[in-house]
Amino acid sequence: MRLQSFKSGSLLFSAGEPRDNAYLIEKGTVDILGPGPEGPQSVLARLGPGDVFGEMALIDGGLRSAAAVVATDAELFVIPRGALGDRVREMDPILSLMVALLVERYRTVRVNLPESIRQDQMSAVAQALDRATHYEMPEDAARLSELWGQRDNAIKELKLEQELRRGIEKGEFIPALQPIVSLPGRRLVGFETLVRWNHPDRGLVFPDEFIPAAERTNLVQFIDHMMLQKACELMPDLLSDMGGDDVPLFISVNLSGINFENLDIIQSVRETLIHSGVDPHRIKLEITESALIDDPEKTEQVLRGLRALGVTIALDDFGTGYSSLGYLHRFPIDSIKVDRSFVSQMHDAPRSIDIIRAIVGLAHNFKMDVVAEGLETEQDVQMINALGCEMAQGYFFAKPLMPAQAREFAQGFAVRKPI
Repeated sequence: MRLQSFKSGSLLFSAGEPRDNAYLIEKGTVDILGPGPEGPQSVLARLGPGDVFGEMALIDGGLRSAAAVVATDAELFVIPRGALGDRVREMDPILSLMVALLVERYRTVRVNLPESIRQDQMSAVAQALDRATHYEMPEDAARLSELWGQRDNAIKELKLEQELRRGIEKGEFIPALQPIVSLPGRRLVGFETLVRWNHPDRGLVFPDEFIPAAERTNLVQFIDHMMLQKACELMPDLLSDMGGDDVPLFISVNLSGINFENLDIIQSVRETLIHSGVDPHRIKLEITESALIDDPEKTEQVLRGLRALGVTIALDDFGTGYSSLGYLHRFPIDSIKVDRSFVSQMHDAPRSIDIIRAIVGLAHNFKMDVVAEGLETEQDVQMINALGCEMAQGYFFAKPLMPAQAREFAQGFAVRKPI
């Protein structure tokens, strides 16, 4: 399904012409033409935003072949028939909604007749057309209202998917780098790459507004790969800013669960590392606990393949999902990240301190280092340091920084004393 612009006067299809597409109007209007009071090409109905139509129109109480012409400049969602069939087989929820809307529209049709037809109320043809296009079944009113609400949400999702695809093609996704510091020395040792969308109309968009849609559409893997490329490109500059190749510095990049559905990610990471020339040990790949349980066998195979490249693996948001000693023993994990929810509750819930202490002890027993997320105060830093975490990140040290800001931050650490 794609959004396409049409100029006024554009013929979408002629009467009797088999079509491979259906249409959903986003903007503008479309005239449905057929035999009527003004001749064989009378305007039988004018459709507007939200209307769905195809090669058949509801005319005089029955479905008949009709023509469609763009009345005013329009933007239409073009729905290929083949794509519909594929999505039906995949049980696509958006298609299910579209099918429901099409069925409902043929049961309860409400479109605007042109004024020329309205003025001739005595015409038998006009009356028949009015009956065909203005009848309603009251018992379906609630259902129709519900469907229109769902339609609005579906259209937003479709537009977002299209914008995501365009953003990926045009490289609109950029990294924001949040510093990671060592404890107790408080020296810069790494950055976490957090994605931002530099949207041409909306400006800088944060991930909570688009990552869920990117995951639903499987586009997130392309965004992940883009962030890995950006991280590798930035590493030489960051090392130079901090004093050279001998500086201990890494960049972590998040990988969504879909990357572990096949082995392609291994080759993709290998090619990126080779192309950039970055030392693989400076790249840390962060995964979530949910990625481990979806397909443990495949995930283990992928992780071991990635580790063989020389990169390190971090388990993100540890303790919030499906934590298991078996996972830590089975999977090749180098680092654990303590979720910010535990850090934020340290002062009010002593149990959170016990949980963090247990996580740190567990990680150390497995020869893993620990990064605490979400530190916002000096007291947070002191408590986390006392609990044995080697590294930390959070607004206390710095918010996520654009690449130029991250370089300035790194330069400061090359010349100043620990903070």
